[in-house]
Parts: sequence; C-alpha cells; structure tokens
Amino acid sequence: MTNKYRETLISEIIDRELNMFLAVKNRGGTSQCQELPESFRIMREITHGVLPDSFLDSYKCDLEQAEKEGRNFMTEKYALMESLIPTISNAPQIKEIVQIESEWRKEVAAHFPRSVQPDGHESFCRYLGCELQTYSIATIIEYYDYMKSAQQELRNLVRERYELLMRKLGYASLQDCETKLTAR
Repeated sequence: MTNKYRETLISEIIDRELNMFLAVKNRGGTSQCQELPESFRIMREITHGVLPDSFLDSYKCDLEQAEKEGRNFMTEKYALMESLIPTISNAPQIKEIVQIESEWRKEVAAHFPRSVQPDGHESFCRYLGCELQTYSIATIIEYYDYMKSAQQELRNLVRERYELLMRKLGYASLQDCETKLTAR
C-alpha cells in the first residue's frame, strides 16, 4: 500500500478517535487534555505510526462498528482504567502484548531516563491493557502477531514510537533529546 493510503488511513482513524475523545464525559467536566486536540493527534499518530496497515485496517473497522453501535472506545478505556466497568475482553494475547511492550518500555527508559520517565511504567501498562480491551479479537490478533514479528526481528516498537515523537518535537532523534536534556 502507498504512503498516501497509509497517511489517509491513520488520519481517518485519529479523526474518529478524536471525536470519541472529545465526547468523553468526565466526572469533573472537560479535562485539560481534551482542550489540547493537537497533542492528542500527535500521541495517536506516534501510537499508530509504527503499526502495519493490516492492523490499521482492522482497527478502523472496529471504530466504524463502534460508531454504529453507539460505543465510545475512549469512554470505555478510561472507565476500565478507573475500574468503573468490568473487563471487556479477556483475550490472552492482551496480557502478552502488555508484557512485550512493558519490557520494551523498560529498556527505552533505562537508556533514555531523562526523555522517558522510568516511573511511568505502571500507568503505561494499565493504559495499554485497557485500550487493547476495546479492540475486536481480530484487531488484537493483528497487533499480537505484529508484536511477535517485531520481537523476532529484535525491534523495539516503543523506541520507534519515541523516535517518531522526538522528530515531531524538533529533535533529530531520541538520543539527541536525551543529550540536550542531560546538558541542561
């Protein structure tokens, strides 16, 4: 598939996610992060930017189906994070995906502790595990298969995400960011 197709696909996904995100009803009113839609877009772009088109196609279908059913994945994810609703999915792949990404994140945080806060590990795992529960089993399997493939290739998708983020923030790389933060 072409880069243009991929860019359009990611943009369509983020538009749908952003609509869901902005529709989340928080107990205390609008949250501060809901007032920063461009930050949301950037974070979701780096999240999806390292994943294959097959995952993106499947996830887009999940989002379209959720809209038809009146579901809001963002509301569900945050409710799961706060233990306000019961588990949505017990797919065994979720636990393994979180474990793989957890190890990747620990590795990145150990090498770049100023750029990637080591103490954010627990919330990272909770967030990811709750987000994965909103996916269909087909999308979870796409994600899982890609994680396993990346693992076999000795890739670290968490690092790849941070590399994307640092370039968006104006750094040449994650190492460049770390070097500049260390020099301060």
